[in-house]
Amino acid sequence: MTMKMQSVWIAACVIGEIACSAAGGVGQPKKLNAPGYYIAVYATRDYEGVISVRGASNLPVGAKIALEVEGAVPVNSRGLPVPTCVAVDQKGLFLAELQVAKDVYQKKGLILDAFFVTNQCAQDPEVIRVVGHHGELLGNDDRPVTMEEVEQGETPGMRENPQLFQMSGWYFGIAAIARLD
Repeated sequence: MTMKMQSVWIAACVIGEIACSAAGGVGQPKKLNAPGYYIAVYATRDYEGVISVRGASNLPVGAKIALEVEGAVPVNSRGLPVPTCVAVDQKGLFLAELQVAKDVYQKKGLILDAFFVTNQCAQDPEVIRVVGHHGELLGNDDRPVTMEEVEQGETPGMRENPQLFQMSGWYFGIAAIARLD
């Protein structure tokens, strides 16, 4: 290889490196960060009486997310709501088709609630190990919430994650909604 060819080769490599750097490493996957755990959900009216739901979450694989359509949730014998539970798959996705009564299906401005609380859907032991029996590990600092913090209103992760909430019984969860127009 002549000296001129060698210089051209080196220049091409340098220019290529600069172009890749300027492009922000195009083609290389980026790690996306979230402020703790999240749920993203989309719902649409599919065919008569069916609402299709698709979503994503970084909850552990197999975590069951509860889905409820406002005004269409069946109740159990004690009068408590019974949500539809759907599991997060290996890719962090979930899908469901919810059957609702015709009068509910036709309402304008329906709301679909998607939420994760450990006492709503039967969760696998591995999911409970990761998020805590009461969801106390859903915050973003990898340590359990203490009752003292709860009483002081300083639940870890709540300032950073708008989806994180506390409910009665000292349970923690995350939630998202989708509006059907």
